[in-house]
Amino acid sequence: MRLCPHVAKPGASVNRRRDKVVTRREEFCMSVRESAAASGEQGAATTNTAPTRRTIAAATVGTALEMYDFVLYGSAAALVFAPLFFPKIDATAGTLAAFATFGVGFVARPIGGMIFGHFGDIIGRKRVLVITMIAMGVSSTLIGMLPTYETIGVWAPILLVTLRLIQGVAMGGEQGGAFVLAAEADGPHSRRRGFLGSWPAVGMAGGLVLATLIFGAFARLEPDVFLAWGWRVPFWLSALIVGAGLAVRLSVPEPSVFQTVKSENGTVKAPLIEAIRRYWKQILLVIGMKSGETAAFFLIATFSVAYGSQTLGLPAANILNAVLIAAVFQMIAIPLWGALSDKIGRRPVMIFGASFLTLFAAPFFMLLNTKSLPLIYVALILAMSLGHAALSAPVGAFFAELFPTRVRLSGVNLGVQLTAMLAGGFTPLIATALLAAVGHFWPVAVYIAALALVSLIATILTRETFKSGTLPVD
Repeated sequence: MRLCPHVAKPGASVNRRRDKVVTRREEFCMSVRESAAASGEQGAATTNTAPTRRTIAAATVGTALEMYDFVLYGSAAALVFAPLFFPKIDATAGTLAAFATFGVGFVARPIGGMIFGHFGDIIGRKRVLVITMIAMGVSSTLIGMLPTYETIGVWAPILLVTLRLIQGVAMGGEQGGAFVLAAEADGPHSRRRGFLGSWPAVGMAGGLVLATLIFGAFARLEPDVFLAWGWRVPFWLSALIVGAGLAVRLSVPEPSVFQTVKSENGTVKAPLIEAIRRYWKQILLVIGMKSGETAAFFLIATFSVAYGSQTLGLPAANILNAVLIAAVFQMIAIPLWGALSDKIGRRPVMIFGASFLTLFAAPFFMLLNTKSLPLIYVALILAMSLGHAALSAPVGAFFAELFPTRVRLSGVNLGVQLTAMLAGGFTPLIATALLAAVGHFWPVAVYIAALALVSLIATILTRETFKSGTLPVD
């Protein structure tokens, strides 16, 4: 006997009692169907868990490689590139030339952001991010294989700059692409996008830790051995990270959000132009919100090491160890801030982070100036896990929620990479120049506080997006 047969219309029932029986049966059957539907949704959610995790891993490993390459190149520019690739000029000019090649990568980033943003909105996020990862890994590995000036003459610095340009273009498509991939991983409707979107930022902190550990280990070799081949090995190891990253990225599907829009509405012929024409305000807000976070990261990761070792006369190894520990704390803090942004909103979390960096800029240097190692640890841990982590954790979700799917990657990439060029690559140079001109940390603190204040104002001016939990389609 079927418990839930097809029931005739109420008007066909013989009497009221039969009507009541029928009604109860209908109510029971409806509850069974609703339970089955709920079970199906839960099953679908369970089924989607593994692809979502792989997608987040694919996004995170790319930003880890990006930061790994950044730290490697910056360290090599400071220690080995001047004597090996620019030996015909004096030591100071050689160091400046080496850092100039470092800056070339940041100039190239917006170009890569525009190129890969355009194609990512047309052919898909996954394909573009596979290309950027291969380009980053190959260029980094080849840098470790370059002959020096002594072997091939002027071609050595030319090839170095060329590979750095390729690396910069590839990096231009990586960070924004990772943000979008992670933000779209859970589908168009998600209540955990802030948490998931924070993992690319975790990857950046992880790349900093990994590069510092590996390059620092080889830097302990005898100076002649390090200059001969020791500096090259960390660049070669980029190939291993690329191999692991590609294995993950090739296994993930294209985000369903993009697939649906592409199949139902089609893609925009010129998404970059469309993003600039219709969403230029959002792009400017992205630049503003990212400015303080980007400048603070490069201040902490690079300038603080130089300031502690050269200005304060502290052992560089002590400062590097403090940065490493602070980065580990940051890796723990970032997903927590991201999860909090799913509860109270993107804006409150970012407003806190920007406010903290604005107010903590001067105390940060005051703590460093004590030359007390415990206080230096406190300064770096607070700056990275409270200020920078809170400001950086929600951006992946927040930026993705500001743009519709059809131009999302173009808009996010352009804003993020223009900020990387303006507030990232030049921050250590500007901070060094300010310190040299005045002889005190105050101008540097004011500079960082001003950029953090820009982020604070831009965040306040941006509408909240987390409440709907829905990515805009058009």
